[in-house]
Amino acid sequence: MSPSWNKEVAAALAPKGRTLVITLGSTLRADDGVGPYVCSHVKFSRPELRLLDAGTTPENIAQTAIDWHPDKVILVDAAHFQGRAGEVRVIPLEAINQAMPISTHSFPLSVTFSIIKEDTGCELAVIGVQAKSLDYKEGLSPEAEKSASELAAYFNKIGNL
Repeated sequence: MSPSWNKEVAAALAPKGRTLVITLGSTLRADDGVGPYVCSHVKFSRPELRLLDAGTTPENIAQTAIDWHPDKVILVDAAHFQGRAGEVRVIPLEAINQAMPISTHSFPLSVTFSIIKEDTGCELAVIGVQAKSLDYKEGLSPEAEKSASELAAYFNKIGNL
């Protein structure tokens, strides 16, 4: 676990039964590529863990998530919560539309994930990585890449126990 993560983040990242990790974002919008970066660097070998990259249209994977019947869903995305670049925080579902870079998602995230939570009864954890830039350019800032790399390393560790 990263020394920069607090207990709330550590608890939110802990798997629980069938755990689905959903990453969001666009590699064409600088630090909004945190989610796709994590997804491309994680491989689970345990059948009770699953990874989905929703890109910028999480509503397109909602039914897949519901059909898998997860006990827990962990959402990973870039966020804007006035923290320091690369900081990792848990975002409450009711604050998701304010904290997540809504301009890159075509449908409100809170609606999509409220439906998944309601239909499955799963626990939902939203993990945001403070973006330094959401400019139209490829590549993560060093701060966001460090956090994304730490998240990927954590998921690989739990996913291959």
